[in-house]
Amino acid sequence: MVINVSNNTDNFVNIKKINKIVKQIIKEEYQDGNFELNIFLTDNKTIEEYNSKFRGKSIPTDVLSFEYGLKEEIIGDIVISIEMIKEQAKNFNNTFEEEFFYILIHGVLHILGYDHTNTDDQEEEMFKIQNKYFKKYYEEG
Repeated sequence: MVINVSNNTDNFVNIKKINKIVKQIIKEEYQDGNFELNIFLTDNKTIEEYNSKFRGKSIPTDVLSFEYGLKEEIIGDIVISIEMIKEQAKNFNNTFEEEFFYILIHGVLHILGYDHTNTDDQEEEMFKIQNKYFKKYYEEG
């Protein structure tokens, strides 16, 4: 499993920690395998362009996940707005790193097939799993 991280911002992110947490979640939820996952770190302007093009929403968002299928060579792309993460961290009284990894885990779960847009039960299940992995792999490490 290869995790490719492209940081198109001036902000430091712990790529080693990203790799570790993402791989742990994928192994626990699915399996280890010969596939890749791409993670792009960007700004609000760029993620707004993606959000407009692919979701028809002309606003920035924190994370977009593009799932290609767990049997594919590249299982997906995750795009994260570092600017949005900074804003949300302030709003939720989190550190930048806490908010970043919480949102990263959310994106990974979408790649693994979780969704929260169809029913309240799906939303509840996804956020329960997101919180579990945040505690297990970020807080307890």
